[in-house]
Amino acid sequence: MASFEPEIVAFTCNWCAYAGADYAGVSRIQYPANVRIIRVMCSGRVEPSFILKAFEEGADGVLVGGCHEADCHYMSGNLKARDRVESTKELLALLGLGPERLRIKWVNANEGEAFASEIDDFVKVLSKLGQNPLKKSRKSAEPAVPGFEQIMKSTDAYLCVECGKCTASCPVARRDEGFSPRATVEESLEKRHTEIETGQQLWECLTCRTCEQRCPYNVRFSDFIRDSRIEARTLGLDGNPTQSGQMYSWMRMMAKDGLKQDRLSWLDGLKVKHKATAKNDIMFFVGCLPHFDISHRHIGSNSLDIARDSIAILNAIGITPVVLTDERCCGHDLLFSGDTRSFEELARKNARAIRAAEVKKIAVSCPEGYQTLSQAYPAVIKGWDVKVIHISELLAERLEAGKLKFKKDINLKVTYQDPCRLGRYMGVYSEPRKVIEALPGVELVEMEHHGPDAVCCGVSSWISCGATAKSIQLSRLSEARATNADLLVTSCPKCLIHFRCALSGKVPGEKDDFEIAVEDLTSLVANALGVGGDN
Repeated sequence: MASFEPEIVAFTCNWCAYAGADYAGVSRIQYPANVRIIRVMCSGRVEPSFILKAFEEGADGVLVGGCHEADCHYMSGNLKARDRVESTKELLALLGLGPERLRIKWVNANEGEAFASEIDDFVKVLSKLGQNPLKKSRKSAEPAVPGFEQIMKSTDAYLCVECGKCTASCPVARRDEGFSPRATVEESLEKRHTEIETGQQLWECLTCRTCEQRCPYNVRFSDFIRDSRIEARTLGLDGNPTQSGQMYSWMRMMAKDGLKQDRLSWLDGLKVKHKATAKNDIMFFVGCLPHFDISHRHIGSNSLDIARDSIAILNAIGITPVVLTDERCCGHDLLFSGDTRSFEELARKNARAIRAAEVKKIAVSCPEGYQTLSQAYPAVIKGWDVKVIHISELLAERLEAGKLKFKKDINLKVTYQDPCRLGRYMGVYSEPRKVIEALPGVELVEMEHHGPDAVCCGVSSWISCGATAKSIQLSRLSEARATNADLLVTSCPKCLIHFRCALSGKVPGEKDDFEIAVEDLTSLVANALGVGGDN
């Protein structure tokens, strides 16, 4: 059998590491020819998405090379690179690729020997680790791409009478005069399909269904956008994904074979099991919370707190949930960005794992996971008969049955953000409010726009997170601030991320006009039960 030759991608800074590699070459310093060097101006310009994309495309190892810590030509770019590499190693550990496949090395312009020695050692380590397991993954066939005629019929776009109510109510159109749901449907009616496929409007839509609340003919514009993106993606278009698309990379990786994930190290002290032992056992679907905790640590997402609090709540009400060791991303973001093949692979993998665990009921804390498992999986998984419930619904049921008693006063005035997938997609409005109002010492005050009229958090499926998104977020935060609430509560990990992100940077005007603490509902409930992280 032929010996394994690792393939290494090296991102090297122009001023030091690349110069060191060049010095090794001109000085005839020998090192293995297993490395492909990509020169960047600064190691701080190497995004986690670059590293993840290299692994996704089959690299066995990735090296980031930069200046020594005190020598960066851009002050602190190498320190940013160091932090990014460390966080990306955590992602690689979660995914099951292993942190050993990623390295960072400081190399000066005259240190050709150091560069050569690093490559030589890296090749030896990778040879022992073996090839990137993603290389063994088999590609499934591309799903059929729906034509525009089919999309028009399935979404009732032919019924559009161009009244403009959709555009008048759209949060994006209110800020971007070039965006119009009505005009997009009109282009399709006029068979100007190329303009839709290649235009930015396709990616600016939040798929929040606000327009559908107003449409007198029930045109399903969000589905129209989702399905139209499938064709656009075949043309190589993907909008403007957040963080250069790093979330998409690890979601696509999870859709492939060969990974042995390590995603449950945070469960210390919590009671879970990995297979149903009784007919009525409930599974908790963790989803991407461990990954978001890493990818958005810089804005204080603390996404894993939602997972921990959710399971602590379930334990407190007498439930030991099933938590799967090899669960994957639900696939929502891939589906809504047009990558139906990866979505279907994730759905099949999750369905096999869920059936193997003999689970018939799933609780989720993420509305997108709720909508996907409830509505999208039945379309691709034959015989999918699993009941899915949001944790707020489960808690509301317990309250109604008199089986949920709180121990601790919260003493806060709060307002509530309705997530689009939980509200307009799944029709869940009253249950989170029932839970909030039952918390001791909590007063719920509503924003001007709430319930079916609530405004989206500004970003969907990690697409088009730009000036328009921030304007929507700040407007919503200002609306929350105007209630004089102490806290903005949501039931969606992504709403929490997007609002905290908006507050983490510069804002127009006085920050006090927007500043309000943002927490997930599970945090309040866990604290009231005496099982939260603050107890």
